[in-house]
Amino acid sequence: MLNNTWKKALTALIALTLTLSFAACGKGAANASPSNASPSNATSSNAAADPDRDAVAVKGGDKSTITKGEIADQYNYMVSMYSAYGMSAPSTDEDIAAMQDNVIASLVTEKIKLYEADQLGITLSDEKKAEVEKQVDEQMTNYTDSFREQAKQEGAADVDARAMEIFQEQITAAGMDLDVDGFRSYMVDRYSEEAIKDALKAEITKGVTATDDEIQKYYDDLLKSQKDTYTATPGDFGYAAEDFQMNGGDPMLYTPEGYVRVRSISISPAGEVSADYTALKDELTAIETKYGTAALSALADKYAAKNAPATDTSINVTTGEIEGGAQMVSDYMTKKAAADTLYEEFIKDARDKANEAIASLDAGTSFEDVLKKYGEDTMYTQYPSFVDTGLLMYVGGVDTTWNEELVKAVGLLKNGEHTGVILADDVFYILQLVGSEPAGEKTLTDAHDDIKAAVVAKNSDALWGTQLETWQNDTKIVKYFEDVYRSIGK
Repeated sequence: MLNNTWKKALTALIALTLTLSFAACGKGAANASPSNASPSNATSSNAAADPDRDAVAVKGGDKSTITKGEIADQYNYMVSMYSAYGMSAPSTDEDIAAMQDNVIASLVTEKIKLYEADQLGITLSDEKKAEVEKQVDEQMTNYTDSFREQAKQEGAADVDARAMEIFQEQITAAGMDLDVDGFRSYMVDRYSEEAIKDALKAEITKGVTATDDEIQKYYDDLLKSQKDTYTATPGDFGYAAEDFQMNGGDPMLYTPEGYVRVRSISISPAGEVSADYTALKDELTAIETKYGTAALSALADKYAAKNAPATDTSINVTTGEIEGGAQMVSDYMTKKAAADTLYEEFIKDARDKANEAIASLDAGTSFEDVLKKYGEDTMYTQYPSFVDTGLLMYVGGVDTTWNEELVKAVGLLKNGEHTGVILADDVFYILQLVGSEPAGEKTLTDAHDDIKAAVVAKNSDALWGTQLETWQNDTKIVKYFEDVYRSIGK
């Protein structure tokens, strides 16, 4: 049997393959929306030749079929994902069959959803169709902007034309026999299918609610869990609380001491630092190492000459006493000046923009308005509520998200005050302290609506899972031809 870790990993990887396969191909494509696209949706010219690839392995409803080739592609993709994560593929007949079943279940589930939606007459309204079109246009813009930036970095004479070439190259690399317009249509179809599936789930679960006892128990269990977790590891609270603010789910019932809310204007240099700068930094590091070794050698000689004990800390050496020291210092200062000049060229435009932002703040413009105009952190555009609330920062201990210098700077502020321009990790920051995050427990009264929503979501998911399993096992809807696909993976 598969162990629990294996099963959990498989579930996660199947979910991953059911997202838009193209999304991973282009830089900056992290916000692609999910669909049922997978390696089996693309052309399979690179798959191993198999005369039975087109054999029907599963039939769903009156129209949907899943071929042996689709299952094999998905199975092989899962094996490659396991390898990428350092895990071994299943080897026993039992584990191979279990993985086959999980892969097939993931494919069948998506087919069944569309079949059942069609049976119930679920369609998309004009408003929803327009929303899908908007989603696709935004995603296409994200892709083209990313590829345009890549074209600029390549030094393309015609940036827009090269960006489209890169777009087509990525589509082809994803195994799709489509041009850019065809890919857009593909996206519309996939997003539309996802919207229909969502509408189906909403229809099936529309009567689900939560009892008072369920709400009370959920609250008690969640409060205890969070209190135990964030008392032991308070640094984990920030991520969880921001995730709830972004995506919903379990509300935060317990807040440890030491958290504040901050707004941040971040401005990054365009492009990459020059190769000459990188080479100079490597040379500087080499000189530092050489100088340190020579200095220690000279110091050891001095200790020996004076017959001084190692505990004597009064003995020092000067550059003149270090073999080659003067030349190393001269080389170091020359190269450092050159590196500093190159680095300043790299950050100049970003620094100018940051100085404009701070000047606007000093002139009386609100931090929120300056943030919207100058800030580049997409967190604020994707989740506008953070403009109002600010982001969480842990000042009561070690914050693993924020740069240490930024945390120190915020620690010197009063509510409403902002820092000057701070350069940290090649990014310019201006931060404003919004205020402290109230510590302690939330009562059920205060959290009732969020807890109820969480319980309803849990109950809805349970009902939805049961319904999907019922559909999968309904032989009137789905027929499995095991003799076709059981050889896969063996």
